[in-house]
Amino acid sequence: MIKTTLGFLLAATLVVLTACGEVVTPQPTVETSPTSTSILASIPTLRPTATAPLIPAAATATPTITPTPIIHVIQEGETLLSIAFEYGVSVQALQTANSIENPQFLQIGQRLIIPTGEEETGTTPGLLLPTPTPLPFGVQGIAFYETPVGSLWCLGEIANTTDVNLTNVQVHVTLLDAAGERLIETDVFAAADFIPPGERSPFGILFTTPPPAWASPQVTIIRGEAPGALADSYVPITVTETEGQPSGSQFQVSGVVQNASAEQAAGRVSVIATTYDAQGLVTGFRQGKVELEGTLAPGATASFTLLLNSHGDVPADFNVIALGRIPAE
Repeated sequence: MIKTTLGFLLAATLVVLTACGEVVTPQPTVETSPTSTSILASIPTLRPTATAPLIPAAATATPTITPTPIIHVIQEGETLLSIAFEYGVSVQALQTANSIENPQFLQIGQRLIIPTGEEETGTTPGLLLPTPTPLPFGVQGIAFYETPVGSLWCLGEIANTTDVNLTNVQVHVTLLDAAGERLIETDVFAAADFIPPGERSPFGILFTTPPPAWASPQVTIIRGEAPGALADSYVPITVTETEGQPSGSQFQVSGVVQNASAEQAAGRVSVIATTYDAQGLVTGFRQGKVELEGTLAPGATASFTLLLNSHGDVPADFNVIALGRIPAE
């Protein structure tokens, strides 16, 4: 699983966590100050290598309000985050509406109720397990974007600076007023359910009705775990020949994935592309599956193409990671 960028340097400001056994628990937080239309974090962690013409910012999708519940049937390669982007709802609202405790274990064909007009403001209890041994990983590239319909996106990414694999990494975002009082808060998991050492995974939280009096945000990593036996279900995948370019109002990322295992075939391969602006802040991301004819044999390759929406100017840089899973029996 290899990251590829257009030549940027990773200089992350880390949130220090602690770990004991298999659970990683952070302590500090990252606080930022908002601007008028694009509210950006002060964490300049990447340095882009190219710029391009401007494209209009993509609008956030608005769900249809109807007395009949909106039902989404999960397809291969989809995550709660990608579904939330599609319908313009929060991941927390999806979890609550469908009684999902862990969004990493969705089933193909599973039916989800898409909530409409609801904002989840609570936190998920019982997730913090205090531990004494520090194991640092962190957040970076945090940015806040107002949408044309009045909602607010918080985008950023997790940087695994440890020497162990991570899974179930969860981020908590709080909007504060001018006095530092909490107005609204919610949690979200990283887009990648498995983050190897040195890799990065984006995350996104949508506040559908942000409080108008909010003045600053606070971002905290609240959970991360060593995957244990779950790591055996993953197949190492490398990414090469990546290219990124504007495609209408979207950004297109393409490349080639290769099964880096000497023995194990991959039954499913997904890729996650993240885009950045000239300051290294996350402007968008998308996860998609690689179309395979059966399985991806050891050493075999397959091409992929992703179209994603990004905020602001055309991305100045991008990153791609790939995750392979062993075939289902």
